[in-house]
Amino acid sequence: MGFVAMALSRKDLLGQDEFWVFLFLLGWTLLNWPMLTMAGRSIIWGMPIVLLYVALIWLMITVMLYLFERRHSG
Repeated sequence: MGFVAMALSRKDLLGQDEFWVFLFLLGWTLLNWPMLTMAGRSIIWGMPIVLLYVALIWLMITVMLYLFERRHSG
């Protein structure tokens, strides 16, 4: 029995219902307390790194949700 690998394009990936579960777990993992404390008290450009981290994760998840929803509605 051979393993048949299916190549998923971006369109196919965004069409999967499991993508919602993946996105939830990704967001939960990246915004979990241990990940947020890794930045410590570091500061860059006068802002705590943890604020930049949360903003970037939020932006990434929002863009992924937009692409997913756009695929399902159109």
